[in-house]
Amino acid sequence: MAMIAENAKKIATENLRLKFLALLLAICIWSFISLSREVRYDLLLPVELINVPTGFSAAGDIPREIRFTLYGPSILIEAARHTNSTARISLRGAIPPGKTVLSSMEAALKLPEGVKILNSSPKTMLVELTRTDAKQNEGDDKK
Repeated sequence: MAMIAENAKKIATENLRLKFLALLLAICIWSFISLSREVRYDLLLPVELINVPTGFSAAGDIPREIRFTLYGPSILIEAARHTNSTARISLRGAIPPGKTVLSSMEAALKLPEGVKILNSSPKTMLVELTRTDAKQNEGDDKK
């Protein structure tokens, strides 16, 4: 029995540096494999309209949120989650007054190379640009 314990102690204490390096290599390989596996992730972002023409306001059936289905390595998906806090939809090029159909919701995201958008919902958004009444707003400021 003492001989078995002595052999076990010898096996456990020999080549500690080599065993430590093997453990470190195993952890690195495990990390690489688990972080590079491809995943699908639903990202739900609130809508923020930017570049609204001066003197106009946006109205219509504007959704509060847009759902994007992303696909790519889990580490890059995690980076995309932290980079995008809102879906910034630009109204640059919209001709006021009137209705404008916005169709490329994907342009609202900043994604790292290797992440793909599989789907977005809604796919289109109808925005109506209406003239704001500047004189009414000035009168409200004086009260």
